[in-house]
Amino acid sequence: MTPLPAGVGLVPECLRDLYAELDEALTAWGEVEVAPLRHYIAYQRLVNIASVIFRPKHEAILAYLRLDPDTVELEEGFTRDMRGIGHLGTGDLEMRLASAADLEKAAPLIRRTFEAA
Repeated sequence: MTPLPAGVGLVPECLRDLYAELDEALTAWGEVEVAPLRHYIAYQRLVNIASVIFRPKHEAILAYLRLDPDTVELEEGFTRDMRGIGHLGTGDLEMRLASAADLEKAAPLIRRTFEAA
């Protein structure tokens, strides 16, 4: 079994496996600092590149990426433009992750976010 990432105390039991995979994806592209904060977990390089929030009632993880939503084909129930909508954390693109398949779809967006940072 993989060791649990930093900030795992914030992670609801039902989302731990999915979060471990997301954490791996967000830290796979080089040096990323993981900062567990009160309401979310921040992923930082020189600037915040992503914020992760847990929604255990919906068995989902919301990841906010520092990526221009105009450069992404938005998909109902998966990605959402958050410009002008208040939310915790950093990032204009919201991704709703509820399964390994969602994480697979998210991988190219995570990579783009990392490359742009």
